[in-house]
Amino acid sequence: MKKVIFSCVFTIGIFFQAIGQDSFKENNIEDNIEVNWEKDYSKAVKLSKSSKKPLLIFFTGSDWCSPCKMLVADVFQSKKFKNLSEDDFVLYEANYPRNKDLVSKSQKSNNESLKRKFNINTYPTVIIVNSKEHELGRLKGYNLMRDTSYHYSFFKETLNK
Repeated sequence: MKKVIFSCVFTIGIFFQAIGQDSFKENNIEDNIEVNWEKDYSKAVKLSKSSKKPLLIFFTGSDWCSPCKMLVADVFQSKKFKNLSEDDFVLYEANYPRNKDLVSKSQKSNNESLKRKFNINTYPTVIIVNSKEHELGRLKGYNLMRDTSYHYSFFKETLNK
């Protein structure tokens, strides 16, 4: 009986691993492309106003949050997101690292203000605001199956509002 249960669990594990690998290739996860995240929030807001593009704010713990790291690798470092972001968004990363040397004092201050303003208590959280900083949409977390479709659907739906 134990062998049968072990065989079933092993087979299911192999199946999900194969699906996950196909999903990575399908979503360009292996691309590892850098996008331009603004480091200064006030500059990001000015760019949003001048370009009339919404501002995408990514709340992350870059050096400790595993789902944040997966989201970066799977979505934010893909060709698909780079193309989308260049055309449709201004990007700002609100980073809350344990290693305080990863952000400047002004970034830390801006990020704390944003955390309070948008009532952030989950990482990762992606918020899209218009050029007047009114929230258009919010998506919390990232799934362990690493399915990027939720995020791309969220981006499309928010842009179409």
